[in-house]
Amino acid sequence: MHILILGCGPLTKLLLNSMSTDNHEFTIIGTNINCLNEVADEPRVTTVLNVDPSMQDYLRLGNINRADVFLALSDDDHQNILTGQIAKHIFNVDRVICKLEHPPLQQLYSELELEVVSPTLGLLQDLNQSLQRKNP
Repeated sequence: MHILILGCGPLTKLLLNSMSTDNHEFTIIGTNINCLNEVADEPRVTTVLNVDPSMQDYLRLGNINRADVFLALSDDDHQNILTGQIAKHIFNVDRVICKLEHPPLQQLYSELELEVVSPTLGLLQDLNQSLQRKNP
């Protein structure tokens, strides 16, 4: 399974370490070069440094056309929503999961074919459960 992740931070690193991912490969798009360098040591991880706001180009560099799942895990709700919509409706990724902090946004976007998780103490567990479920 190819999983494309937007955002490289503590959550992404925890997710990589928590999943039984022998048959998974990851591409991580992020702006934090230190974090990208840390996760790039993993043999199943490819990284893409995002230095420009042209997200569609970075999604293509991240091989979104091969992605089985897209995770929008950046710290910016609006960026997560935008790239989640692009992944779902332009690139036709079957599974799109967005981390959103604001409850009104969570409700709105969960109605638009995006799986939404909130940053609670159980976020890592919620992400793992979402990844293990079959397509909705």
